[in-house]
Amino acid sequence: MKGNAAPYDFLVRPAHMPRGSLARHVADQFRDAIVSLKLPPGTVLNKSEICTRLGVSRSPVAEAMARLKSEGLIDILPQRGTVVSLVSIGDAEESIFVRKGLECEAVRLLTQTPPDGLFDALRENLDRQRHVVEAMDAALFHTLDLGFHALIVDAIGHSRIKSMVESARNNLNRARQLTNSIRRLTVGLDEHIRIVQAMETGDPDHAAAVMRQHLNGVLMEIQQFARNYPHLFADGVILPASGLDRAL
Repeated sequence: MKGNAAPYDFLVRPAHMPRGSLARHVADQFRDAIVSLKLPPGTVLNKSEICTRLGVSRSPVAEAMARLKSEGLIDILPQRGTVVSLVSIGDAEESIFVRKGLECEAVRLLTQTPPDGLFDALRENLDRQRHVVEAMDAALFHTLDLGFHALIVDAIGHSRIKSMVESARNNLNRARQLTNSIRRLTVGLDEHIRIVQAMETGDPDHAAAVMRQHLNGVLMEIQQFARNYPHLFADGVILPASGLDRAL
């Protein structure tokens, strides 16, 4: 694994930082940079340069790095130091597995008893997606994609389910950013439109099947990308399908 020195232009220390919150602030900024691929997989992080740019001691930076390590976003390697972790296909598979179980059932439920305003909110999101696809803005499409799925999960009104869907999403989001080609944007928009259309038919089984097909397609795109660019993935070249992969 080879990595380049990281630029830290994205790091900003607010003028007024509440006591004890600096480590969280640093972790949040690095998390956003890693997930958005401003810091690509394999990038070497220099703690001394980070401290210098922020004008802080090593303690809050070390605490921030510990948080990111626990989330699987960085690795601390012997004789290498701190490195942005490679993307994990295994983590992506697990995340899709969880999301299929929860989001397909959410769609099934909402198709039968949609709350007031849900379809209007979904259509508004789709309209914004159309404009973004026309502008070929992959980063904004990713944000709207997350928003589309959040509208569905939020609509069932169970906060624990929402947190379960969001957990372990960081590696999946990085993988999604890697595969956000113009073709993927167009396909993603079309699949989102079909999900809403299926929900509006009032057929819960059909709506759940369309959501499942969409999430399966996301994983297939990531797996194909990993075959083409194995150096970006912790799993390397994809081996024959695991039991979990076959279950998906």
